[in-house]
Amino acid sequence: MQAGQSSGAPGHTLSSKQPMQQPDVSGEGPASSGPDLIASPAGLGATRASAEHRFLFNVNLVFISQIAIYGLAFGLRVVFARALGDSGFGTYSLFFITVIVSGGVANLGVGLGNIYFLGKGDYSYDVLFSGSIFVWGVTSLVTWLVLAAYAALFGPQLFVSGSAYWLYAAALPAVVAYVLLTSLLHGSSRFFALSSVAVVQGGAALLAATAFAALSHLTVSRGALVWTGSFVVADLVALLLVGVRRIRVSAFVQADSGVLLKQIRYGAQGQVANLAQLFNYRLDQFLVAAFVSRAGVGHYTVAVGLAESVWWISSAVALVLLPRLTSLEREQADEVTPVISRNTVAVSILAALVLIAVAWPVIRIVFGREYDAALLPFILLMPGIIAASGMRVLASYLFSRGRVIYNTYATFIALGVTLALDLVLIRWLGVPGAAIASSIAYTASFLAILFWYRSVSGGSLVEALLVQRDDIDLYAGFARRLLRRQNMRRSTPGPAEPFAEDQPDKDG
Repeated sequence: MQAGQSSGAPGHTLSSKQPMQQPDVSGEGPASSGPDLIASPAGLGATRASAEHRFLFNVNLVFISQIAIYGLAFGLRVVFARALGDSGFGTYSLFFITVIVSGGVANLGVGLGNIYFLGKGDYSYDVLFSGSIFVWGVTSLVTWLVLAAYAALFGPQLFVSGSAYWLYAAALPAVVAYVLLTSLLHGSSRFFALSSVAVVQGGAALLAATAFAALSHLTVSRGALVWTGSFVVADLVALLLVGVRRIRVSAFVQADSGVLLKQIRYGAQGQVANLAQLFNYRLDQFLVAAFVSRAGVGHYTVAVGLAESVWWISSAVALVLLPRLTSLEREQADEVTPVISRNTVAVSILAALVLIAVAWPVIRIVFGREYDAALLPFILLMPGIIAASGMRVLASYLFSRGRVIYNTYATFIALGVTLALDLVLIRWLGVPGAAIASSIAYTASFLAILFWYRSVSGGSLVEALLVQRDDIDLYAGFARRLLRRQNMRRSTPGPAEPFAEDQPDKDG
């Protein structure tokens, strides 16, 4: 999930040498576009350390939020899977995938443009918000016209039928609004606000779905209604956080065309990649519906949802890393990226191994016996899931250096692999064939990103992928400090000794 020039629009183009500080509308404090320049080496070192601590704090905050967000999504998946059965769950999945893919087209990449230009400090918050409002208004109108025309030609049926078909008219604008509003929070590094919106969406959906299921009233149509309504609620919360007072009625019919074109021009490069990535992730589910069955879609959706739990880690890191890398000088970005990349890959591998070990009882107990067929596709997806985890961090680096087009190229390579293999393997092997195709495609995309990362940064691929001695020493030192703190808590009454970097580690 913006035309006319407005000389009187609030906010104008700012020099990139004068990054703006975003206004504080949430009580979280202003978002900084990067560390201040300090003359003394000691001051610079302190600032750099502070920036690193802030980055780690944000990663931890987002990671905890991701656990909540994915946990809510997992709970929703369980409720739908059990209440609707594998065939009904497959139909519901096709509805929301259609909305997500269409929303990716409809936002025109403006969300990515917002993140990039807010990170760089090139344009004011209000100017970018006005452009976003204009895009939302235009795409909503186009959506309604297309839905009406489609219904007139083919009848009100696209995976869901009758009154449920018209839920697309609310779902698509709600998803586009979500993408645009949260991009403003993301671009200004307001991660608590960003995570809060996502938690509200997931919580609202799970609460409503559970209520319907408890009353035995949950159907595919009501499931689609619940999912759509949860995005409407989240949009209202996001709008409050962005600032309702920023809305200008004129923005629905007029926006700064110069800024808008730049938002679309830059964002579209990445958005094309996002759309291709969406097809990489979801095209196989449409093909499973065509060549296998809707029950097969239900099985594959469970496998994909469980496998993508590994992405909690890389998603949290990439979410925080993207605006930070954009604000850093190249030398700093080149230094930070490989450290984060290799550790993200290492932790993702460990998470994947744990998931594989517990997958069978989780599927049997949580989803039920009718989803046993999801186990093999889940295992076959894992190599590609790990590759995609590493790809996310390096793709953030390319985005921050203005080379987002390379992400697009890599994604289209993967899309070509996905399409070619899906058409062969799904017909031959069914749902496991879809998993094999996806895993190979993710790996192909990762290899392409590695090539372009090496070309742009000049950095070592070994350092970007394999844990180094310094990392092991860091983990060991952290474990020793943690153990020392726990021992002090057991042996010393009263307040525990502060757990901070200013406590020296005698072992290095």
